[in-house]
Amino acid sequence: MIPKEEASCIFYCKEYTEDNAKVCLLNLEKSPDVILCYIHNPNDPLLICSRRVFGSPHLYKLYKSKKEIAKTRTSNNINKSNIVLENESQLVDFINYLFRPKEEYISDPRYRLISVYDKDILSIVWKYSHKFDQKTPLGFSKWLNSQKVDLTLTEPERKSIKIKEKEIKLRSRQLYVLEDEYHDSVVKDIVEVLPKHQQVIKEIKKEGYQVIGYCRKSAGDTKNRVSSLQRMVDIMYKRSLVDKVFVSPLSSAKQKFSKRDLKDVNQILSQLNNIHGSTVDFLEFLKNNPRICIISIDYAGFTTDCTELKQLLR
Repeated sequence: MIPKEEASCIFYCKEYTEDNAKVCLLNLEKSPDVILCYIHNPNDPLLICSRRVFGSPHLYKLYKSKKEIAKTRTSNNINKSNIVLENESQLVDFINYLFRPKEEYISDPRYRLISVYDKDILSIVWKYSHKFDQKTPLGFSKWLNSQKVDLTLTEPERKSIKIKEKEIKLRSRQLYVLEDEYHDSVVKDIVEVLPKHQQVIKEIKKEGYQVIGYCRKSAGDTKNRVSSLQRMVDIMYKRSLVDKVFVSPLSSAKQKFSKRDLKDVNQILSQLNNIHGSTVDFLEFLKNNPRICIISIDYAGFTTDCTELKQLLR
């Protein structure tokens, strides 16, 4: 997020200096019926009727002044006694959950497709971790690449701007970003829920059970089918510690297991890593291995047919 002072200079095509910012802000104050805001990219400011802005708060975003931004950062530093993200694995999970590549075409209404700078991501991470307190945005960008977080799959857009006679090169990405109100719950899940879940899985394994993952994707024209399935598979291994994963790339949640994947799905499966076959292979595996614990992403990710589920468990 850039401050309102800088955004006003960009709008009036002026170099960002303290004097120019004062003049540009005064010009904006002369028109009280309009507000400086943006839709996706903070570096592309717009002057929109105030009624229209307040009538569509999810579409138009307002700028904060330098003082407001500084106050927010100070508040974040004060609240860091509650920080819980301590290791790189937790941070990667957190960033992967909040920022998704635009290639995934996410339909979840909690996510918005916007232009994001690495420094914007860093400002959010600062709220929940001390790890990057001494990191510059450039150092943080290098860390993102070294960890191969999912958002790096989206190629950055490059732009050069002049600030105080210096040319600064900026890189942004079009990403699906989770709304702010859900960030705290994501952190809580990573820190509290996930360890408990994994402890249960470990206990099940000690009792001699094999833990098997099952992923499903509904039929239809989906551009991101392979990438979505691969993410499900990776989550199974990382979060649920599964031993094997079976995938049904083209089936509905209410479809009987015996009717799934009867058509050739090898073209899709061949593009996935670390999987052990389709539903056909899954059913065959169940016949030969009685002590099995099955894990799916959610209820609909397995089956919504209760009768079919009972028969399978028998």
